[in-house]
Amino acid sequence: MNSKIRFCEFVKIIFRSFFIQTVWNYQSYLSIGFSFALQPVAQKIFKQKSEIINFLNRHLDFFNAHPYFSSFALGAIARLEEDQLTADTKDYKEIQNLKNALVGPLGAIGDQLFWANIKPACLLFGTLGVLIFNDLLIKIGVIILALILYNIPHLLVRTLGLIKGYQMGYNVYKILNLENYTVPKKLFGFLGACSLGIIVGWALLDSAKSDPFHILIFLISTLSAYLFWKWKQNIYGSMVIALVLTIVFSIIIAHL
Repeated sequence: MNSKIRFCEFVKIIFRSFFIQTVWNYQSYLSIGFSFALQPVAQKIFKQKSEIINFLNRHLDFFNAHPYFSSFALGAIARLEEDQLTADTKDYKEIQNLKNALVGPLGAIGDQLFWANIKPACLLFGTLGVLIFNDLLIKIGVIILALILYNIPHLLVRTLGLIKGYQMGYNVYKILNLENYTVPKKLFGFLGACSLGIIVGWALLDSAKSDPFHILIFLISTLSAYLFWKWKQNIYGSMVIALVLTIVFSIIIAHL
């Protein structure tokens, strides 16, 4: 079958995918944005206005995913909708089943890769540059570099996800595995860890110049938080303990 969806439709879908969260809601989550992003597909493969309306209504059902990784679903659904044109019997239930099945993997992979890894790593890198450099132009340059580092994987996932999804169609689930993103996860994890380590070291040395006791407060708070985490496995409790101890010891030292 000759594809009816061409390069210009892919460009339109990618552009529209940037607005996939615009009408996010608690009832159908990303469905309105998802339907909006697929509209170029409907306009290309259908000629009747009623068919386009039916197409858009089908995709207004519940759908949720990481906004960047939703491109895999957009590509796969575009392919399945196109395949239905030449199918002997129209069965759109299969398309909805695929959308439902992709909700979990697309959300989990995207959250772990971007929200828990790439985003904090780039934020820490940018913060490091702002802290250690005095020249304004260098500060701006580091911030721009941090934005570039973040948007390289972001834009690659949007574009390649759409292409891969379209190529694989119903089998797109086979490539949705976090292990396929081990390299960027490790690279950005290393960047974030190094940036955080340098920030903490720089802040401690700078603070120790005014009062050596600051290092002691940091060590006690950090060790206490770590021991609590090992005991209760509660990251928020550990953060609260570190904060409370820091405040208490700071007040005590200030009144000595």
